[in-house]
Amino acid sequence: MKTISAGDLAKILNSEVIGNRDVLVDGVNSLSEATATEVSFLGNMRYKSQLESTKASVIIVSKEMGTSVPEGKAWIISDSPNIAFSKAINFFAPPLPAYLPGIHPAAVVSKSARIPETCHIGPCVVIEDGVELGENTKILAGTFIGENTKIGKDCLLYQNIVIRERAQIGNRVIIHPNTCIGADGYGYEAGPFGIVKIPQVGIVKIDDDVEIGANCAIDRARFGKTWIKMGVKMDNMVHVAHNVTVGEFSMLIGQCGIAGSAKIGQGVIIAAQAGITHHITIGDGAKIAGKSGVTKDVPPGGVYAGTPAEPVREFMERLTLPKSVRKLKDKIKALEDSVKSLENNG
Repeated sequence: MKTISAGDLAKILNSEVIGNRDVLVDGVNSLSEATATEVSFLGNMRYKSQLESTKASVIIVSKEMGTSVPEGKAWIISDSPNIAFSKAINFFAPPLPAYLPGIHPAAVVSKSARIPETCHIGPCVVIEDGVELGENTKILAGTFIGENTKIGKDCLLYQNIVIRERAQIGNRVIIHPNTCIGADGYGYEAGPFGIVKIPQVGIVKIDDDVEIGANCAIDRARFGKTWIKMGVKMDNMVHVAHNVTVGEFSMLIGQCGIAGSAKIGQGVIIAAQAGITHHITIGDGAKIAGKSGVTKDVPPGGVYAGTPAEPVREFMERLTLPKSVRKLKDKIKALEDSVKSLENNG
């Protein structure tokens, strides 16, 4: 267990401390659950009232909180309490498991695969012909790597992942358990003799510094490539269909789905359970609200919500229209009653 003073922790976080800089802490927690030896943070002003009741002795806050620190406690002042708290979590976090270099005896590795000595290959991993791994890459138990797949350096592939043939994966990529990369895209043609499968012969390309959550599915292209560009972060249970392109540093949140050949720009946020139809473009910096159904192009910087998705201002106006109509009906009824009363008394 690590123990550190509020003053020393503030130095690590490159932040100012006010109050009792000598108070000692040994962990992190939420405002409502923290003990007297833990660090917490106020990242959203809606929880400001919890400052009065929290037992946390050190709290990371923004500059707008001023200097009225409760006696015996310390505030660490940060421009971004959320990011500072993340650094504090990393400081107190237990070390990651040590995946030592080497190939487990229970792994099945093709003789034609190129595996640097710095790599870790766990039990029951299957690596087929022509696979190439970069230095320091770690493949954990039960993962399958299909033939002629290339994976860069410093990657971490967790348990029970399937990566089918000819995938191209960059450096420092993290893939969480039970994800499938390179399954056939949903390609079929209905005809007089039934449903005919269309061959899916393309690849999946994943660039550097991408992180993919658990139970995701990224389909191989019908031809060409399905492309996840640099820095993309994907939550759990995300589906990316064939020939989709996802631009740099975009964020795909849990259970969202992107249909075939859609183009997602840079820095796009697609929230939980949103659906993007095929062959449309989502412009750079756009934001798609949760549960939205996007059926047409979204311009750069657009903020869209609803099904079918529309600009969020129009969505809110339409959403509040029934309430406005009810108010108008009540007002008309009151006016009619007033007129009727005047007529009766006239």
